[in-house]
Amino acid sequence: MTKLERRYRRLLALYPRAHRAAHGEEMLGVLLDDAGNRSTPGVAGTVDLIWGAVQVHWRHTLSGRRDTLAIVSLLAPVLLLAGAASTVREIRSVARLDGWVLRMWLGALADVPVWSAWLAAVVLGVCGMRRASVVLAWVATGALLTVTVLDPVRHWSVDVSAGWVLLSVFAALSMTASPGPRRGLALLGRLRLSIVAGTVVVLLALTTTTRGVHLPLAQLVQLAVLVVGVFAACRLRTRSGRRAALILLAPLIVVPVAARVLGRLDVYPVLPVVFYAIPAVVMGGFAVLLHRFDRRPQPDRTDQRPGSCSSA
Repeated sequence: MTKLERRYRRLLALYPRAHRAAHGEEMLGVLLDDAGNRSTPGVAGTVDLIWGAVQVHWRHTLSGRRDTLAIVSLLAPVLLLAGAASTVREIRSVARLDGWVLRMWLGALADVPVWSAWLAAVVLGVCGMRRASVVLAWVATGALLTVTVLDPVRHWSVDVSAGWVLLSVFAALSMTASPGPRRGLALLGRLRLSIVAGTVVVLLALTTTTRGVHLPLAQLVQLAVLVVGVFAACRLRTRSGRRAALILLAPLIVVPVAARVLGRLDVYPVLPVVFYAIPAVVMGGFAVLLHRFDRRPQPDRTDQRPGSCSSA
């Protein structure tokens, strides 16, 4: 084996094993034929091979998961509308005042564009305008990050906003890497979408009251409503439905739970990092478990149906 062939094999080792088994020797032969008198791969050729490996890995990662991301791209923006509870409370507070001024109304309505952008993004996606919905999703995500940084007191606190910001990022990524909400609607149907919409309405009704919003019992009820709504909307019998439910619930459940545990410890300087990192770690762990569960061979039940014949 020549030095050139050895280096090319090292570069080809970056590709997935299945891809190498199918195309590795053919790719190596083409590379060696085009090498001429070179003893080492050129810089441009090396970069091209590495970039090709990244693209193949990306395609393999998304293969079979596009339906999952399509479901997330449909449901996550709708769930994000529940985060508008702070806006609703602010509007109600200003409306009760006798001497309200324009500045107070502008402050109360400051983050309405965020929720409007998410609603518009999912509507555009359902209507087939995928590129516009992707752009709007990232604009909405950036706007949500901006308002939570500029006005953290009003826009919840870090132990709550981290979950919504992460869900916003997941929604934008899902819209970018999947066929979009239109495919998600085709997979779930309008009834399941209406279940999520109803869940959001219930969450808004529970969280827009100023009394008891931050009590543990109230938060527990809200989480229960959220879990039931997501489970009812996602088709848990399907692999894509289970994965979508995991992505939707991980940030909104793990962050408040971690806040309760860490709130008693003197770790406030690192709370933002912890709250953004823990959901990613937990979701990754559950994703591995789901992947192993989904790969287990399912028993063939065709011979167990009533009236079926089985050999003795």
